[in-house]
Amino acid sequence: MPGKLQIRMLGEFSLTYGDHSINDRENRSKKVWTLLAYMICFRNREITQQELIDLLWSNDSSDNPANALKTMFHRVRSSLDNLKYAGGHKMIVSRHGSYAWNNELDFTVDVDEFEELVHQAKAIGITPEQKLALYRRAVALYNGDFLPKYNTESWVIPINVYYHMMFLQIAHEMIGLLSELHLYDEIAAVCSKAVEVDPYDEDLYYYLIKALVDSGNQQAAMRQYEKMTELFYHKFGVTPNNDLTALYREVVKTTNSMETDLNIIKDHLREADAVEGAFFCEYEFFKDIYRIEARAAARNGSAIHIGLLTVSRAQGNNKLPLRSLNAVMGKLRECIRVSLRKGDVFALYSVSQYIIMLPHASYEDSQMALNRIIKRYNRENPRSTAKLSMAIQPLEPIMF
Repeated sequence: MPGKLQIRMLGEFSLTYGDHSINDRENRSKKVWTLLAYMICFRNREITQQELIDLLWSNDSSDNPANALKTMFHRVRSSLDNLKYAGGHKMIVSRHGSYAWNNELDFTVDVDEFEELVHQAKAIGITPEQKLALYRRAVALYNGDFLPKYNTESWVIPINVYYHMMFLQIAHEMIGLLSELHLYDEIAAVCSKAVEVDPYDEDLYYYLIKALVDSGNQQAAMRQYEKMTELFYHKFGVTPNNDLTALYREVVKTTNSMETDLNIIKDHLREADAVEGAFFCEYEFFKDIYRIEARAAARNGSAIHIGLLTVSRAQGNNKLPLRSLNAVMGKLRECIRVSLRKGDVFALYSVSQYIIMLPHASYEDSQMALNRIIKRYNRENPRSTAKLSMAIQPLEPIMF
């Protein structure tokens, strides 16, 4: 015998019996699969005909909704027949104008298994080892949020949030348990899965990057930080919090292994690609360069100026929408790079600002350089709704 009918609703919607399977990717009719999902989700009660009509045709007009519902159930049952299990008419039964999923069937639903494992793990008297074993099974079951293709449906949203928060809670608890056992590779695996479920949880990124560092995978940690920075900037226009920034600086310090051949070290220091124009770096490194130049300026008296380019809306006081602002900042970054010298350095200071360092440049030279950038941007983007403004200050030497 093929065993039980397996129903998955986390990350996908599918029904499998032995070698036979049906899923919502194979059928283009969203209403058919919405109806089936609703019947399974609320399988512990009978559902009236009117409730299902309101579910499927709340925004549509139908001359005969009751007949349309019967047609929809016929299509659902025909799909269920393909499982070669109990037959569609036995899987969804009708009584006195109501419909119900047949709970006498031998089946499992992943959301039930997931929730039961979590409840077992939270039982009084359970040991950390037993809790961790149950959490591992629960995390393995959670292949994504509840019914992701229907996550805008009003009845799906609260259920989705419920399981989503439950998963994140046990993921965080699991990280703590694994940390006590120094199982850094497993922490990284759990965090990687968790950030796929919730890509905007900064704490998960912190634990992921730290686990990669602790397991000796500094390069992967740096890539993860850069990926996260890019995501947060383009989605929210924000930079990582102080804890993540501090962790990143520690990663950079420990990235290199011991090397005695100076020529190899020089090869590592050399830029991979010969890029013309100014040098772009993270703001954290810009601060270090600034401090080095401030020390040098006190000794040799060289003229160094700091410039700030700010993007705002050309008309009105409202800010540019984030999507438009991101596009402007991308184009402006290229204008800065090609308009300045190789020895000039710039970084993203905020969602709408670039900070620029101009070594060996007088105030007048610096003003001309920033004006050149603004003119280039306006010339290349004549229809832009953005306005660029600039500010210039001399670098303050550090006196010893």
